[in-house]
Amino acid sequence: MALLFSAVTVTAGEDEIELLVGGIPREYDDLEGWSEFDDLMCFISEETEVSVRAEAYLYGEGESMRASPEEIDDLMQRMKDDTGFLNRCCSNLESVNFTFIWSPEELFDMPFGQMLM
Repeated sequence: MALLFSAVTVTAGEDEIELLVGGIPREYDDLEGWSEFDDLMCFISEETEVSVRAEAYLYGEGESMRASPEEIDDLMQRMKDDTGFLNRCCSNLESVNFTFIWSPEELFDMPFGQMLM
């Protein structure tokens, strides 16, 4: 079994995060539910263009499966322990870039200030 995962960089204004996610994100919905991404989105209070760059990888051999959150944790530990892990042990499949407009007012159908009350 080969694990399919992506190293993702998300940029929103002055903020930028890097994270690993299972599968290959191609739109906002593919990132929703990953805690680091959700945390970043929670702090955006005005309409903002968000840029996403993802490098998709396979780790292992055989049929590919989207890496679970637990497997992502394991992969992150391997990368922490071995800085060359991605280049030596994983196959780079493709790069994906996309943008979306994050609009808290549309998402919650109310001005941001009212959400805090």
